[in-house]
Amino acid sequence: MYLVGHAAIGMALASGTDDPVLAFGIGWLSHYLADFVPHGDEPAGEWAKRGNEVKRLMVLLLVDGALFFAAFAWFTSRRGFHLAAATAALGSFVPDVLWGLGKVLKRPVFGPLEKFHNFNHNFFHVKLPLWFGLIGQAALAGSLWTWLTLR
Repeated sequence: MYLVGHAAIGMALASGTDDPVLAFGIGWLSHYLADFVPHGDEPAGEWAKRGNEVKRLMVLLLVDGALFFAAFAWFTSRRGFHLAAATAALGSFVPDVLWGLGKVLKRPVFGPLEKFHNFNHNFFHVKLPLWFGLIGQAALAGSLWTWLTLR
């Protein structure tokens, strides 16, 4: 799942707390829950492996990061800055950031959670087309960001 979606899910699940540490933990846990559901971004990972994987992953991260920052800026402009919301988003990024760092360093940095992360990612082994994943994730993320911003 893309980070803009992970952030929306983490923030939505943590929306009942003002405690930034608890929100960070909820965001982190939400990442594993969201990755459990088939979400159709596996073809993007396959594309990245067909070239310089780290550079291609950075391209995806730049686009995804820009979408996240735009969504978070919209949220903040409407709701004000909330530390708990920011830490929930950051927590939701941790598993993928550590996974990506392992790619850059060419060795796992995630410890025992890396196996759990890989096991959880698309647990059902459903292969969805990229277009389905992009539309589905955009609809989910857009709905959650709208709910978070306008509630």
